[in-house]
Amino acid sequence: MWYVGIARIISTVPLLMRWSVYVWATPLALLAIWFGISLLIRISRSLIDRFLFSWKINGLLPIGETQRIALRTKTISEALKGLITFVLILTGIVWTLSLFNIPTSSILAGGAVIGLAISFGSQSLIKDLVNGCLILIEDQFAVGDVVKIGDKSGLVERLNLRVTQLRNSEGQLITIPNSSITNVCNLTRLWSRVDFSIIVAYENDPVKVLKVLKQVSEDLYNELGWRDRLIESPDVLGIDELDHTGMLVRVWIKTLPLEQWSVGREFRLRVRQAFEANQIQIGKPQWITYSASLENLNLNATPAVSSP
Repeated sequence: MWYVGIARIISTVPLLMRWSVYVWATPLALLAIWFGISLLIRISRSLIDRFLFSWKINGLLPIGETQRIALRTKTISEALKGLITFVLILTGIVWTLSLFNIPTSSILAGGAVIGLAISFGSQSLIKDLVNGCLILIEDQFAVGDVVKIGDKSGLVERLNLRVTQLRNSEGQLITIPNSSITNVCNLTRLWSRVDFSIIVAYENDPVKVLKVLKQVSEDLYNELGWRDRLIESPDVLGIDELDHTGMLVRVWIKTLPLEQWSVGREFRLRVRQAFEANQIQIGKPQWITYSASLENLNLNATPAVSSP
């Protein structure tokens, strides 16, 4: 009401009539500019979601690649939405300044000079942004992956162009600048694997041990509750090592992403039960037996009698 009253006074007073059009048009232009900016932001977000959804739903791709795309779309979607929102808001600010006859060209030129000076002073930030773009383009990892970066590991909870945030098994949120990411171990890209190994004693028949492991693997693969988590039948590789503790036997189980831990726990439980049922002994260090033999020899030895 105050605005309408002031605008009415300006439009009726002859001395102030020259500003009447400016007073009436400027607020309307501001409303139009920022309404258009907000509308463009909503439209761009909707188009990004629609485009990425159509990219994600593709029946011609294998299931592993489809799940991978589903993880990537969430990460890329957030990055694109943030970038477009920043550009549109910056455009709205420039239009608003020009509406008030503020020379935007000098402001932009000064901003470019200031930005250049800041870029020299914050080269690590530029490296973060560049490396963040490369992570997204090369699909090194995405939100929802379990990765190991240096000595840190955990679930990727947030990823943008500057930082990567991991949630480890203790619930700690770890923030890592993208510029410091050089080597990444992705544990859940397309598929995962249970690397199961166990040492059995030499007293066991190795053929029987492999047969029991093969039977446990087939039972797990053929069970309906676990079949959908396994990509293929577990592979009993055989005896990998022979040392003083016993025979090391290895089994590889290829699973869907993020399923290797639940499958591994179930498989270890079944192996423990099967070994107990078939009286298969776990390997133990042989030096204990050797030490016990030396102790018996020392006890049975006759002490030397010294001459007077």
